[in-house]
Amino acid sequence: MNNPPSTFPEVILTKKKINLILWTLLPLSSLTGMAVDLVAPCLPSIASSLDVSSGITKNVITLYLLGYALGNFCSGFLTDAWGRKHILRIGLLGFIVASLLPVVIPTIITVLVGRFFEGITIGTIVVVARAIYSDILPPEKLVRMGTLIGSMFGIGTVIGPLIGGYLQFYGGWKACFLFFVVTALITFVAVILVLPETHFRRHSLKLKTIQYHLAEVLHHQEFMALVLIMGAIYSLMIVFNTAGPFLIQTKLHHTPIFFGNTSLCLGAAFLGATFFCRHCVKKYRIEKLLFFIIHAFCLIALLSLIASFFFDQSIILLLGVSMAMFFSTGFIFPMCMGKGMALFRHITGTATAMMFFINILITTLTAFLLSFLNIQNISSMIAVYLILLAICVFIYWRFIHFHEKED
Repeated sequence: MNNPPSTFPEVILTKKKINLILWTLLPLSSLTGMAVDLVAPCLPSIASSLDVSSGITKNVITLYLLGYALGNFCSGFLTDAWGRKHILRIGLLGFIVASLLPVVIPTIITVLVGRFFEGITIGTIVVVARAIYSDILPPEKLVRMGTLIGSMFGIGTVIGPLIGGYLQFYGGWKACFLFFVVTALITFVAVILVLPETHFRRHSLKLKTIQYHLAEVLHHQEFMALVLIMGAIYSLMIVFNTAGPFLIQTKLHHTPIFFGNTSLCLGAAFLGATFFCRHCVKKYRIEKLLFFIIHAFCLIALLSLIASFFFDQSIILLLGVSMAMFFSTGFIFPMCMGKGMALFRHITGTATAMMFFINILITTLTAFLLSFLNIQNISSMIAVYLILLAICVFIYWRFIHFHEKED
């Protein structure tokens, strides 16, 4: 099933070369974080300039997420079979072409098609980059790298809307797509100059091989528990981003500018948590950190829910608990990601592909279920926060805590 190492002689990388590779790839995490939010300020302009409805324009986000899920899923098998370097280059070139398409042919069809293929290519880029981290780093450093990846992703989510707003104001919606083109082109050149092939124990691209690797990943109890926690904890942010605008602007009568500033503060909380997490994993075991954080923030959500019955119109309470939820996401998500990546170093591409494919499905399901909920007050939103954290606590006790005792 595996080619012998002698067929693909491994490249000996110096510490300096490894660091150069890492800092070449890390900006891709920020690009991933910006890819959705950066175009959000442009949606009204796209609708008006292309003379389409707001409903159709919202598919600019939906199709990107769909493509991202498919890109994550498919590219894992390809990179484990064919290596990293060439697939990463193809992904970056594809992203450049997909971003350039709406600029050259500005119609709603090309915008939607471009966004779909942006999602596919970004999903490919992310999976390959994470597989490279696993190729060149030992397990203990890989876990810490997961927190740094989360930090870089957090930077993208924080500055994405800000950059998109300025680009829209000064250059129109096409400027956002040109920003993607220029950024990806610079990264493509850097990858060509810096990145060698790092994967030599190839796996044949056969259906039986794929099924075998999928079964290995899906039957790993700890891995699946970490992935489920990632999905539930990231859904905390989806809850605010989906229901928050209507609750804050419609029910509590605050302006869109107020909501935008609020989102920036919450994004900063997420980003700060990723840096704090990186510091903590150097000192404490991940299992202990996970136990403490999910229980502590579940308790915070419970106490906030009780307080909301007395202060149901308090915007301060809503923002305070939402900031806590974003902080918990920034702490838990990258920690679980790094731990999960370290469990399957021989098939990292497949493992990371399944990790983020399942995570996206969970967050998509959360957004879908929220469409049926009529969140009219602060108590309802906090209750959803509490349910998601309670799910994390259950997963921990059912699949991680007792698994540690058995080991």
